[in-house]
Amino acid sequence: MLQQTPGRIYLADQRGLTATSRFRRYSTFSFGSYQQEFREPLGRLQALNEETLAGGHRLELRAEQATLVLVLPITGAVGVAAPGVVATAQVEEVLVLHLPAQGSISFTNLYETELISFLHIWLSAEPAASPPFLFPFSEAQLENQLAPLVPAAATLGCSLHLGRFGGRREAVHPLRRPDSCFFAFVLAGAFEVQGRLLHEKDALALWNTPEIELEALSNDALILVLEF
Repeated sequence: MLQQTPGRIYLADQRGLTATSRFRRYSTFSFGSYQQEFREPLGRLQALNEETLAGGHRLELRAEQATLVLVLPITGAVGVAAPGVVATAQVEEVLVLHLPAQGSISFTNLYETELISFLHIWLSAEPAASPPFLFPFSEAQLENQLAPLVPAAATLGCSLHLGRFGGRREAVHPLRRPDSCFFAFVLAGAFEVQGRLLHEKDALALWNTPEIELEALSNDALILVLEF
């Protein structure tokens, strides 16, 4: 019998929406002008944003504290600039970079007319700067398993996994430490994760558990898993 573990669900339709003619942002947690009492940070996890950026436009954001930013393109390539860093993140890559307190990061759509979309995940970090990391992966690696995109061995204090599952396919994810926090975000389809039903763009935080069991409830279901 599956043991119920403490956790919290973040429903997709309760995400904050910030939109202009240049961008559209869905925020799982309070971020920027979107502030809600019950959307406070989860430990080190400060933000998880789904961003859509119009062709040829640039967006600049500021970190209030030292922060690790993980950038995962969904469609198209995104230009990224931060103190000491100018890079391009492509689909099937994860870019991880460090921002100092009050440091800025900018995202640029390198296409003239096409929209791009990407996730940017913000985690509080130590003040000491660390070099940027670019982690490539392939779609084939994701098939019916949680593939490590950002391995725990990268000394970043977090790990990131992504998996694409057929209907009724299952996986077990052991946590690195008993005090780790597990956070899942469903990019497509539906899953049951540790007894909780999650639909597209829902998220789930769990803690005080040595491992997580999940099952895809639809074909081509895609889930992102962050451990910190």
